[in-house]
Amino acid sequence: MTATSGDQLAVGRLADRVGSGSLASLLAWRACERPDHPFLYIQEERPWTFGELAHAARDTAARLAKAGVTTGGRVLTRIGNDERFAAVLVAAWMRGATLLPMHPAAPVGDVARTAEVMKADVLVCDPEDDAANAAGQLPVITVGALEHRPADGAGEPLEVPENIPGTDPALILLTSGSTGEPKGVMLTHDNAWASLRATVSAFRSDTGPSPLPDGAKPPNLIANPLSHTAGIVRMLFNLYVGRDVVLLRKFNGAMAKRLIDAHGINNLTLNPTMLRMLLDQVPAGEKLGKVRYVSSGTAPLTPALREQFEERFGIPVLQAYGQTEAFGGIAIEAVKDVLAGHRRPGSVGKALPGVRIRITSPGGEEVPAGEQGEIWVRSRSAMTGYVTGADQPASGDGTPGDEWLRTGDLGRLDDDGYLYITGRLKNIIICGGFNILPEEVEAAIEQDERVTEAVVVPWPDDRLGEIPVAVVEGTGTPDDLLAAAAQRLASYKRPRHLLRVDALPRVPNGKVNRAAVTRIVRGRLAADQDSRKAPQA
Repeated sequence: MTATSGDQLAVGRLADRVGSGSLASLLAWRACERPDHPFLYIQEERPWTFGELAHAARDTAARLAKAGVTTGGRVLTRIGNDERFAAVLVAAWMRGATLLPMHPAAPVGDVARTAEVMKADVLVCDPEDDAANAAGQLPVITVGALEHRPADGAGEPLEVPENIPGTDPALILLTSGSTGEPKGVMLTHDNAWASLRATVSAFRSDTGPSPLPDGAKPPNLIANPLSHTAGIVRMLFNLYVGRDVVLLRKFNGAMAKRLIDAHGINNLTLNPTMLRMLLDQVPAGEKLGKVRYVSSGTAPLTPALREQFEERFGIPVLQAYGQTEAFGGIAIEAVKDVLAGHRRPGSVGKALPGVRIRITSPGGEEVPAGEQGEIWVRSRSAMTGYVTGADQPASGDGTPGDEWLRTGDLGRLDDDGYLYITGRLKNIIICGGFNILPEEVEAAIEQDERVTEAVVVPWPDDRLGEIPVAVVEGTGTPDDLLAAAAQRLASYKRPRHLLRVDALPRVPNGKVNRAAVTRIVRGRLAADQDSRKAPQA
């Protein structure tokens, strides 16, 4: 379709708005620029165009308006990885509201409490979702499967509110709290724009939004849930740089392989669990098509898994480090360096442009290069605060980008600014006065080829306070696996017990559920203790 001069003027006006104010301008720009362009492929289904997604967003925004959602409102949604998520996301922003994504597999019983704590104004979900009956007094909008529309040009443009400051909240992303209460990370439109520019800076010097390319370029695969940071950042990134999206409803290695081959996908952004699934589910001897590199994030990547993946598929795995509280990336290995064979073993790379990192002592003082401490981050993409019943500001004086975010992660910087992640503060096990990093013990156990994945958690001990206990997915007897790991660990770091499971429990984005692992340990070890205490016949 050939654009008229009026169309081109409208495209130009929208393009000028991308990068500030409401994030809804992203889809509005694309739908005006090339409405019939196929943008979103849901697995092997027919693609959705920008115009179709804009039409769905417009209809959903009208339903939100009818439900009373206005500027400053909060929209709780339980929509999975399909075209409806993009429509609901943009519709909330068209109303000047904040989106609260909740994974549709999250317990239905959590809906009412989450809505109460997060002060949601409406719930948007699938008609078959039992959450519609568990929402209490909260208004409910159900969104069923969308229908494709005939190619009809630009149609009615999306109405992007012009009076939305970039400092207004755009997203509240749910994260786990230590008390079990719902906890949300509040992120503004400006946080998202800063995150997009920082992510683009890892690949090119010009960090501005890109017009759609004239020639065909391979799409990017989104494998993470859109309700989580990695998935939603990836969706916004593709809208920002003008790349099409292939979306997996749920990660499956065999399906991912088919999509990679069918679309000529040349890079992947995955988590370690997905790397393992590709190893297990792609037939032996087959490669990953045109993929040149893989970025791994959202969870620690052990050296053993990285080496196994690179040896099997012949492509490098770039490590990346980020947090929901920082709305994505903090540090990443540079693509050009890794492809050229230059890497620092164990490092997650350098801070992204616009991100500052310092390593601090327990008292908050900055420590010298090479010393371990807590990782603090300063970035314009960092959250404005948590939502835990009452909005709580982040540390600092409130100036965007001028606060230090305490990540709770442990690490060190070398003399050249490369970051190394060593563990998580809240995971530290104190055994007889010695600090044990579970991540170090897990990496040692996973060097054993019989081990698929290991998790180490604390267990109370009358004499030592806590002892490390390993829960392992793999083969081999517990005694043999413990003996092999003991050769790689100092005596105080060695697990006192090792439990084997068929599969480790996981949260919806694929990461191991440590709380559930702790419950497994409690159940098994408590039962063993009770059996030893029982009187013998």
